[in-house]
Amino acid sequence: MLNPQDSHDTERPADARATTPADAPLGPGDGASTGAPSSLVAMGDAARTHRAHLPAGLADADLRRLVDELRTRVDADLVGACVLPDGKDPTYSWDYVSGNLTNRYQRIFLPSGVGVLGLVATNRRPLVVRDAWADISRDAWYQFPIVLSEGLESFYAFPLADGDRPALAVIVAWRSPGRVTDEATRLAERLAGELTGLAVLRARPLELRSGSVTPQYAETTHRIIQAQEDERKRIARELHDGLAQELLLVQIELRKARYLPQEERDDAIQRASDQLRDVLVHVSSIASHLRPAALDELGLAAAISAECAKLERTFGITVLCDVEDVRDLNPDCEIAVYRIFQEASSNACKYSRSDRMHVSLARGDGAMALVVQDFGQGFDVDHPEIRGGGLGLAGMRERASAFGGTIRIVSHPGVGTTVELVVPYASSGGQAAGGQSDGGARDADAPAGTETEGARA
Repeated sequence: MLNPQDSHDTERPADARATTPADAPLGPGDGASTGAPSSLVAMGDAARTHRAHLPAGLADADLRRLVDELRTRVDADLVGACVLPDGKDPTYSWDYVSGNLTNRYQRIFLPSGVGVLGLVATNRRPLVVRDAWADISRDAWYQFPIVLSEGLESFYAFPLADGDRPALAVIVAWRSPGRVTDEATRLAERLAGELTGLAVLRARPLELRSGSVTPQYAETTHRIIQAQEDERKRIARELHDGLAQELLLVQIELRKARYLPQEERDDAIQRASDQLRDVLVHVSSIASHLRPAALDELGLAAAISAECAKLERTFGITVLCDVEDVRDLNPDCEIAVYRIFQEASSNACKYSRSDRMHVSLARGDGAMALVVQDFGQGFDVDHPEIRGGGLGLAGMRERASAFGGTIRIVSHPGVGTTVELVVPYASSGGQAAGGQSDGGARDADAPAGTETEGARA
């Protein structure tokens, strides 16, 4: 069995199967011999009775057939499936396994965010490990007991959804490195969708590499954190320099009124009342910037229309707004689409030097499409100049990929820029788009979820 304490200090075994004997001693959660924290090991005792409800229309026999057929047709060494539970603080376990060398998987119980199941279920996206020896640091092996107990060296795990709820997690694994290919992942996703009738959540895979358990989003994460801090500073300045000063003026006006003659007092109170009305407008503006009320009350289309009208007043730009009512997105997806629209339209108003902009929101066959187009100076998509404090292109890409969406950015100098977002309903919580995927996993090194076309350097 692979030992996490020396996994990076010894040679790779010639045959990983020989390292996992069938009569290996069992331990709760398979963590007793892997250096796992006692709290993680002890989870098995409380979770042994755990059993999530099967997705509608599926029986035990269907999921047994799923793991057996996937292992045969994808030529994998091991295939496992977990029925994902609902509720607070869920515990994940391998309910169906084909190709196992031992029964140790039956004693694996993991919380959210830990191990293969925890990462896939929590992040709602696939997980890729191409070489477990190189990509999982030795002090983190205890988080991956299925990898240790079965001698796995490369795998692809992905979630399947029942409507807008992640319902099943599947792992396709090999006992040799470098077996994860685009062809294998596409086939596994397609077969899993066909055999279960569930929808594959198409999103950019998380990829463990270079000895890190953390998915490789350092640059984007840094920009997100920086944008959050910039937003906090902006709000603090607005509260201090704006609202605080306005309220101080009201306070001064009311104090003065105490010493004014009766005939002048009413006018002073009226001035204070007018100033308070301005304060309320300011508060409403701050709240709308953080999250527009129209988004919750009237929906995405109304919120985009209201923002377009505001952009016309603020920047003097002509905005042609052509939006359809799209009310069957889940709230998280709605706000992601709205923020992408805000970023794209704000960039167009600030930097394109265009006097007009076209915004459209439309429903298509199984997907929703947002287009923001300006007719200004354009830019080099391959080497964009970083301006402003927003999330920019990286932030839009990350928001889109979280819901299986894609962003296409087309820009040419002197012609203008078009940002097109497409989000499938199966990933956004709207009407189902079918139980199978026609696309495969994207390499985490590539700008997945985004297509770009523009000026070339």
